[in-house]
Amino acid sequence: MTIPQTWPTTLLRPGDVAEAFGVTTSTINTWVRQGHLTPVVVTPGGHRRFLPDDVQALRATIHQDQGGGQA
Repeated sequence: MTIPQTWPTTLLRPGDVAEAFGVTTSTINTWVRQGHLTPVVVTPGGHRRFLPDDVQALRATIHQDQGGGQA
């Protein structure tokens, strides 16, 4: 697999995402299965990687769902 030149240099691992949200990697796997978070790439070994922007978008969605959005 060739990574396009336009891809960011930083891709997040499930553990990175879990740490950012204060949850376990099992929760991240559940969010992926439920379609709340989509890996940008899955390595040949089956490891998921996420874009920081996608993680930030999920954080914003969760914040809004918890009543943190502006009215």
